[in-house]
Amino acid sequence: MKGLHLALFAALAVVSVHANPLRARNFGNGNGNSASTPWPPIPDPQSYTKPDGPVRVYPVSVNKGLTSEHANATISLKNEGDLFTRESRSLVLFLQVERSQSSPFAVDYGRDVAGRPFFEVTALGSPYAQLEVKYTEAFNGLKVNYSDGPFPFSNGLSSEFRVETLNVTKTGELASFFIQGSQRWESVKLIKGQGVEIKSAGFISSVDEAPIASKPGYFASSNSNMTDIWNLGPRTQQLACFPPNSQPSTWEVDSKKGVYIRGQKPATTVKGANAKNYTLAFEANIDYGGVGWRLDTEIDNIFAEGPYLVLTSNYPEGSFKNYNHSLVPPNTLVLGRGWSLQNQTTLTGWHLDSFPVGFDVTEKTWHNIETDSPGDGTYTVRLDGKQIAHFNLTAYNVGARPPYFPPCAYYSFAFGPWQDQAAWYRNVNITLASGQNWYSNPMTSEDIKVEYGVATNDFTVCSDAGKRDRYSWLGDRQISARSVEAVGEFEYVSGPAEQAFARQIASGEVPSNMLFSQLDPLGIQGRTESLDLILVDWDSKFFDVIYHYWQKTGNDSFLQAHWGDMRAMMAYVMQTSIDPKTSFSTNGGSGPTISSTALNIIALEEMVEMGSHLGHSSAVAAYQVQANLSRKALEGLWNETGGFYAFPGKDYIVEDMAWIELAKIGTAERRDKFWSHLPSRQVPGGYVDPPAENKFDLLGGGVKISMNIAAELLWALGERGDGKTAQDLVKRTYGPMVERNVNYTGAYWEFLSADGTYPGNDLETAQSHFWGGFPTAFMMEYVLGVKPTTPGFATFEVAPISGWEDDWVEGRVPTPHGLIYTAWGYDSAGKLHMEVTAPKGTTGTIKPPFEGSFSVNGKAGQSGTVKVEGGRVKVTVVQQ
Repeated sequence: MKGLHLALFAALAVVSVHANPLRARNFGNGNGNSASTPWPPIPDPQSYTKPDGPVRVYPVSVNKGLTSEHANATISLKNEGDLFTRESRSLVLFLQVERSQSSPFAVDYGRDVAGRPFFEVTALGSPYAQLEVKYTEAFNGLKVNYSDGPFPFSNGLSSEFRVETLNVTKTGELASFFIQGSQRWESVKLIKGQGVEIKSAGFISSVDEAPIASKPGYFASSNSNMTDIWNLGPRTQQLACFPPNSQPSTWEVDSKKGVYIRGQKPATTVKGANAKNYTLAFEANIDYGGVGWRLDTEIDNIFAEGPYLVLTSNYPEGSFKNYNHSLVPPNTLVLGRGWSLQNQTTLTGWHLDSFPVGFDVTEKTWHNIETDSPGDGTYTVRLDGKQIAHFNLTAYNVGARPPYFPPCAYYSFAFGPWQDQAAWYRNVNITLASGQNWYSNPMTSEDIKVEYGVATNDFTVCSDAGKRDRYSWLGDRQISARSVEAVGEFEYVSGPAEQAFARQIASGEVPSNMLFSQLDPLGIQGRTESLDLILVDWDSKFFDVIYHYWQKTGNDSFLQAHWGDMRAMMAYVMQTSIDPKTSFSTNGGSGPTISSTALNIIALEEMVEMGSHLGHSSAVAAYQVQANLSRKALEGLWNETGGFYAFPGKDYIVEDMAWIELAKIGTAERRDKFWSHLPSRQVPGGYVDPPAENKFDLLGGGVKISMNIAAELLWALGERGDGKTAQDLVKRTYGPMVERNVNYTGAYWEFLSADGTYPGNDLETAQSHFWGGFPTAFMMEYVLGVKPTTPGFATFEVAPISGWEDDWVEGRVPTPHGLIYTAWGYDSAGKLHMEVTAPKGTTGTIKPPFEGSFSVNGKAGQSGTVKVEGGRVKVTVVQQ
């Protein structure tokens, strides 16, 4: 199988094999001058050699103060509070402390970048100085205390805190320890010290910086906005997809001192899980700020319930000046619950209480910390043998698991300090009240990185977004994988799929979200079982990812290698998500839905097709039976009076329009009538349901447009052949993402406001989010109209969607055999021209999107379809 993958990638990379006929494409075909075509010459992929060393990216502008203007100014940080941005790599920042506070400097990178921040310090006028640095995708993040973070949803091998304090003690390069996932904006503020001069600032990039023009896939349009929207896909991929071993661990292990952990979400272990009536004991040495830990918390779940404890130091001389003395005062045990010590929209968190310690909590010395958890909701904390807190967590009446989240399978403890803190941990023990030792670990072996889920990524992985989780979400790939395929880097589909199958457990379940980290077998079992049964749909979407990957690559070896895994996964889906009495899908117990049922029908029928291709027709017969039963169940939901599909007493939702179409439920006439309701749900930013039906009206914050649902609608419009509505949707929903204002990141967003003016969940919105990436696939599959008709593009069709109004479009479509070059456009007389050049080993069929006759390579009077033989000169079609 590895050899097949290498051959596939080589075919995509070595396009020069077909250079002569492809170059001939741009210089006519002997029957006319190519200059008369409506489109410019289709370029070959730009040559690019990956640098041997790290790539550095620099800001495009620096301004004093938090403005969105791009002024060319010298960076001079004279006062505490100064911040800077400038349109040059060479920034001269001079920070001189004065009594008066002045503005920080706002640094603009022009688009999202990612990596390790650095600053070249050329002068320091005091023994030391402190800089407060903020990172954010949204400009408004610079104006709030926590920027656009934190996002403590997973241990992500990057910083979840979007604000950090850096200590400057000497000249030379000052680099942050943490990788920042993705950000466009940065602010630099002097908070202590004087005489700091910074010559340059930027990021040591942690992502692919290859020019988009060098990628195999390519799309351009006479409408530059459509070109820009397509380009969001490859850039989002660069920000969210990572090769193996590219994301370094955030834990540092010493064979004697233990593990050194900087401020981040506490990381859990499965090995010490589910203890009852116990004491957690460990030794901690606070390097600066404090130490943090959790107890009785869910492992890799989508809820966080147990107590979160942060013990602060006495903040000795030289401590960071900007420590929040209200949230984390010195010599205090701080109690929180939920994801963090403060709330962030969907990541709820609470600062419940503070317990003054009553004596100095010293830094750079070892302390013994013990926490009793008898199992009745009460906790007792001791520091060096002295009780410093006793509390009943349930008495605070916030943060308990809501009833719609099923219980978690594994609860454990976790370690990780709060923002701008760092500490050593060692000699961890859990002792039951009976005296039995439940868990023991000196924390001095590199193995703990795997155990706690903080090791580097052992697979090629794709996150849902650049800045956030660093979780690999299974369901998001249904959209993102199609975008990756359009770009032509198929390893970013197969790699994450291999990771998913490596995490599959005996029940057949594949986890809906996965840590990047390498895991041991116990970690795989526990972390997979701990996920809530409300995302079984994600497994169903994974079938669709595999199916389309197979269609685009023809990789039978991949299917055969994982056929047993796929059957086990389907057995899990059918058992947990399909009601045997009604044949409706419940997404694991959250109630029957049209979208879940239609999605499962598609997955079942794709399994039938893939299994039959591999020669397993008898084994997949039951899948077709279930698909037919579920199809009949959905057809029975037709509301004749209203002209829509919905459960009795319920309204229709726009997501269901998409899935009814994609699964081809009922007759075409009924689907047309259902779609006739779409305009009633139109808003300036796209299409949404009323608040009562809109599941993205999060926490009463107002209706948002989900890019995931927009993608499903766009996909369904492609299948309907409705280019006019599809183009309007792209303009409304994706057009705001390419407007060159303060919200521009160069990547796809997660949400959009209903009025189409800003990212929909405000600062929490990921603006490099891959579930928004379907337009990149749509332009290739429906606007250019190129799709395989047999796996691997051995045969293909070129059938542009009708109703799409551009003067011309052109592109390169990646296949295992090489690139398909194609274009269409209108001449001055309004006649449509088409052009296709295919690589050797393929045969194509052109289906012109108009009625009547046409010429083929100058031969007039033809109609119907046109055959394209790969490896020969281009085929041109001109409407007569």
